[in-house]
Amino acid sequence: MKVGIPGGLLYYRYGRLWNSFLRALGAEVVESGETTRSILTSGVSKAENESCLPVKVFYGHVLALKDEVDALFVPRLVSVKKRTHTCPKMLGLPDMARAAVGDALPVISPTIDFQSGLWHNYRAVYSLGRLFSSNPMRIIGAGITAWRDHRLYLERLTLGLDHKGALKGESDRMLCEGRELRIGVIGHHYNVYDTFTTMSLLERLGSMGVDVVTADMVPEKMRDEELKRLPKDIYWSYEQEVAGAILACTRRKLVDGIIFMISFPCGPDSIVRVLCEQENKAMGNVPMLTLIMDEHTGEGGFLTRIEAFVDMLRRKKNRVEAALEKVAV
Repeated sequence: MKVGIPGGLLYYRYGRLWNSFLRALGAEVVESGETTRSILTSGVSKAENESCLPVKVFYGHVLALKDEVDALFVPRLVSVKKRTHTCPKMLGLPDMARAAVGDALPVISPTIDFQSGLWHNYRAVYSLGRLFSSNPMRIIGAGITAWRDHRLYLERLTLGLDHKGALKGESDRMLCEGRELRIGVIGHHYNVYDTFTTMSLLERLGSMGVDVVTADMVPEKMRDEELKRLPKDIYWSYEQEVAGAILACTRRKLVDGIIFMISFPCGPDSIVRVLCEQENKAMGNVPMLTLIMDEHTGEGGFLTRIEAFVDMLRRKKNRVEAALEKVAV
């Protein structure tokens, strides 16, 4: 069986896990690859106008696989952490995929919900494995292998590799190498690592002499400590990671500035943006730039804002260093 994995949304977080599991069970995995102009265009034409940019990109990846595979693999992630839920669009992804391809192509969509307990998820994974193998030991072995590969991928992101480098294990793609400035580029995986929709932002910052710190590089313990300071828990699990990373970078002065990547019109991100801006002003007022992306975002204006932000941070740092030198003299 040829199984297609759309290269959008949660692929940037769990793609390695899914790919490894399906291959270990003998499936021929076909990925839609990186986002391109044609993928975005086809997705925009199919998705609802009110959908956020990542959902439109996801539609395009689904359509790119429509005639290439025997089935699509699109899990339904209800909850990945106790007392939280994922964004509503994650819950509806399998239905979106079915709407995009029609009845001709089956969509494999196991439901993962940590609110229902581990046993529920084990059964979901085992039921998925039974579609490809009747051998229980092979299914269990595939799960162990996939989880190990997934953890290795996340560890590489934590060490400072970008998405491509973490997938291939290429240590020459480090985002943080002791350059002149350090900027936190914080956002969801699909808003940070998709080189097309971000116009290769991470690489451009590196060429400007800027070290990049992503949410993955901020220790989980540090993020959780900052979230505990908030008066109320954040309902969405992935928003917790984003908010925790921004607050940690702000309070602990881990970076010279922060670029918050948001896709239009994401409701949860908009709420977190206001919350983080308020906390930032109260804690230390680290310079913060919010970049809102949609299918109409132009490269010229996008890059102009980034270059102006980097220049501002560089001038500010030079003024601080000059003042410290005067005090030392």
